Amino acid sequence: MALSYILCVAVHEAGHFFVAKALGYKLSNFSLCPYGVALNLNGQTIDNADEYKIALAGPLANLVFAFLVFGLWWCFPNLYGLTYPLVEISVVLALVNLLPAYPLDGGRIFMTLTRTFLSGKVAGRLTKIFNIILSAGFFVLFFVMCFINFNPTFLMFAVFLVMGFLDLSFVTKYEKINIFCKKNKNFSKPTIYVVSLNTKLCELLSKIKTTKVVMFCLVLENGRIINLSEKMIINLSLKFDLNTQLFEIF
Repeated sequence: MALSYILCVAVHEAGHFFVAKALGYKLSNFSLCPYGVALNLNGQTIDNADEYKIALAGPLANLVFAFLVFGLWWCFPNLYGLTYPLVEISVVLALVNLLPAYPLDGGRIFMTLTRTFLSGKVAGRLTKIFNIILSAGFFVLFFVMCFINFNPTFLMFAVFLVMGFLDLSFVTKYEKINIFCKKNKNFSKPTIYVVSLNTKLCELLSKIKTTKVVMFCLVLENGRIINLSEKMIINLSLKFDLNTQLFEIF
């Protein structure tokens, strides 16, 4: 059972990893949590559309894996006894991760959906409310099960959700890479930023996206405007320190 669970968790996190990599992100670190390895995203540094795909990739990977193992039983019925835990754990892992509580995948999806229509602060508050409700529910389940069939899992999961409510800083980050491998259509609308001479290179880099073309308009003291492309920013970042301000270069 332990090996089956480790394998299902690996499949789940591999789903996140490969989809994130395909979208142009890389994992810089990860967290060990009571219910697996958390490759969570920082919602402030990733596009909403990308976060939907990455968050859903984990549960979908588990469901596809369970379906494939289920298919093996038709060809090799004798494998049922050995592989049944894989199907059960994969399905449960997918469904639990779809709960709308942070840092579960369902919580990230809920926060992203809410952030699409409301402000980021409102999305965070609503997500915290769901965390409180679900954690309280698991505490109640643990208390009830103490009189029926003792199950510490409910208590562990309640504590896990409280941790997500109290401290969101443990989430891991995906850094953007391959910014020139973009699938842009002809006549796509660019994102244009007007920047001053006091702007740092690291601030410009943080605005570059993997899904959109970004242009920067540097306004000089004499009123002249210099257009800076993404490639120019990358080249400057390779020559100067990232904390260098633009007035030191121009």
